[in-house]
Amino acid sequence: MRSLLRIAVGSVVALTCAMAQQNTFDTPEGRQQGAALFQTHCAYCHGARGEGGRGADLTSGTYKHGGSERELYATIRNGIPGTEMPTVRATDEEVWKITAFVKTLGSAGLRETATGDPVAGKAVYETKGRCATCHSINGQGGNLGPELTAIGRSRGLQHLMASLTTPEADVAVPYRAVRVVTKSGKTASGIRLNEDDISIQLRDTGDNLRAFMKEDLKEISRDKPSLMPSYGTTLSKKELDDVVAYLSSLRGSL
Repeated sequence: MRSLLRIAVGSVVALTCAMAQQNTFDTPEGRQQGAALFQTHCAYCHGARGEGGRGADLTSGTYKHGGSERELYATIRNGIPGTEMPTVRATDEEVWKITAFVKTLGSAGLRETATGDPVAGKAVYETKGRCATCHSINGQGGNLGPELTAIGRSRGLQHLMASLTTPEADVAVPYRAVRVVTKSGKTASGIRLNEDDISIQLRDTGDNLRAFMKEDLKEISRDKPSLMPSYGTTLSKKELDDVVAYLSSLRGSL
């Protein structure tokens, strides 16, 4: 009986939050509990500190679907259709507590500043790095890697640096590498577009669409080798900092 009463009281408080558009769980205790809930429900995709990974960087202080308490709550509660962001399986009260914690992440992230020169980084991106071969910005560039027009709003500085130095550590599902070897000895590498029991289709490293019947293949290798090269040794520390500053400056249209 007491458990049912606690649930009922929690539901009433959560409903009050929703109606008032003010998070009554935004207290030191609520944020602490929200941090623990975040580790359970969110950290796998967004990183243990909200720095981003498979999911968006939550420390940036700006959010595509709005950063008010009500908007953050709605995003966490309902997920984002058409993306990898699912509905969170938690009570309304727990979602409000997660919201309170995420707000603290955003407040901290507004103080994060890249140390490099974004103008110099753009030059490295376009010339020495040849990044546009695989990545596109505002519709210009290749299709093998993730689109980067608003990458600065979805990835933190730490994650951007890691993506340049250890890119194989975290690759989004649509961009994981696949390599096929035919029975005649020919090979093709790229990203998988579709696969069923009898065939596999991919976009190869030359940006060509390829299709293979599995009965004609000797081998299919997934995830390795990474299509994204590591720039940890080919770029200097300054060049890496500059590229990170450039990527962080890409915010798209809010």
